[in-house]
Amino acid sequence: ENSGRLVDKDQLMSKLWPDTFVEEATLARNISDLRKALGETSKEQKYIETVPKRGYRFIASVKRLSADTLTVERHIRSRVVVEEEIETGRAPKSIAVLPFKLVGAASADEYLGLGMADALITRLSNIRQIIVRPTSAVFKYVGVAQDPLVAGRELNVESVLEGNIRRSGDGIRVTVQLVSVRDAASLWADKFDEKFTDIFAVEDSISERVVEALMLKLTGEEKKLLTRRYTENTEAYQLYLKGRYYWNRRTTEALKKGIECFERAISIDPEYALAYGGLADCYTKLGDVGITAISPREAFSKAKLAAIRSLQIDDSRAEAHASLAHLHMHHYEWAAAEREFMRAIELNPSYPSAHHWYAYFLAFNGRPDEALIEISLAAEADPLSLIINTDVGEILYFARRYDEAMATIQTTLEMDPHFFAAHMSLALAFEQKQMYDLAIAEFETARGLSDANTDTLASLAHAYAISGRTQEALDLRAILCEPDDLRYVSPYDMAIVCLGFGEKDKALDWLGRAFEEQAEWMIYLSIDPRLDPIRADPRFGELLRRVGFEGQ
Repeated sequence: ENSGRLVDKDQLMSKLWPDTFVEEATLARNISDLRKALGETSKEQKYIETVPKRGYRFIASVKRLSADTLTVERHIRSRVVVEEEIETGRAPKSIAVLPFKLVGAASADEYLGLGMADALITRLSNIRQIIVRPTSAVFKYVGVAQDPLVAGRELNVESVLEGNIRRSGDGIRVTVQLVSVRDAASLWADKFDEKFTDIFAVEDSISERVVEALMLKLTGEEKKLLTRRYTENTEAYQLYLKGRYYWNRRTTEALKKGIECFERAISIDPEYALAYGGLADCYTKLGDVGITAISPREAFSKAKLAAIRSLQIDDSRAEAHASLAHLHMHHYEWAAAEREFMRAIELNPSYPSAHHWYAYFLAFNGRPDEALIEISLAAEADPLSLIINTDVGEILYFARRYDEAMATIQTTLEMDPHFFAAHMSLALAFEQKQMYDLAIAEFETARGLSDANTDTLASLAHAYAISGRTQEALDLRAILCEPDDLRYVSPYDMAIVCLGFGEKDKALDWLGRAFEEQAEWMIYLSIDPRLDPIRADPRFGELLRRVGFEGQ
């Protein structure tokens, strides 16, 4: 800040130690340490010049870094900090909270096991000294026999929290234990018998005892957040848990049920920030192409209002900031999106969705190297996430690194050969390598796994057309053009189909409509390889400008 200017000793000391009395020798020792770090001696002053009896001057040349460079520097610094923590034994502890097993529960209570885990994950995620696997990472263990040690190794954590829930009338018994993955030792175990109306007290106790068992020393703010209750109404809370259960299922019908649950929770407690966040997440997912009749414009607008309301009530939730950032992208509000992503990562550096969505932001905005760093951080935070592991490959695909993309996506398919998104991404990479038979086979597999959503049909039609299988492409285009009140067909999809046939003008017309409808895939305009045949057209350049990608 004061490059080339003399800063006197009193000024430095008041800036560095404003509320503490220190002797001048303390400043001298700090300057000496700085010299050593910079590789200079008091006789050879290349960086810090001593002005006798007055102060110091920083004499090396200084330049202000751009925002892009600062982002890269942030990644480098975070990596260095992590390495230093590991070397000094101060690395954060890692934990997974498995869905609680229901003992003798009615089907109406199926949400409760995941809901309890989700609530504890939310509480523990507020502590910087713990890396907590997200709910999405443990969802696969819902309703299945689970060995906590096997799950812990799969999730790459040091400890696992597991438990049982037995509900009888208005009573609830929760049995819980914390297990060390390394040596199978029980770090802590307990049993709680309460009325269901006192479930918040049970969650308070479990959270506090986990912290004690891990021997963590919390700040005052962390202690408050650990036992914070976002609502005092147990009915609203139950509806929130049900909503999150449906949200994690991710089907169209489940998302609609989730919206209903969150809206009912909000009607009971209008200040329930987490319920607004859940509502935003459900509407965002419903805005995805081809899974519902609702248009992206309507879905994203409703999601954005809910996310903003959530943050108005509680500005401290990383999840809500990440959701709002994601929605800013869909509204082409790029500066606001990056600001919200930065805030989400600052609040919870181990929240995978923030890194995941920010990776796409960076890819869209011509920063592929940074995008790969962020998607890698997301994969580290949620190592079993099929979609994140797939999207590592997809980010490589958008960077035109097709061979690496294919190898990465194949690894995801080894985890789950029936994962729809991985087949789609692999097909896209095959297509760009002109391996059309393999691409079509993967698209057909995805078609069967996705209940033939419109995005899949359009991509398959494009592959058929570009490979010369014209009639099959025409048949699919006819299906997409059939009126259907139960599904939304994106103009972006129709543009992709037209490009398969080489119909560039029609494709540009459809993209114009896609912009007006705020179609989800329009944010991919700058990086989708299938659009390369029309990138030189001035009309395409104008679309890029309108979406906020001027100069790309």
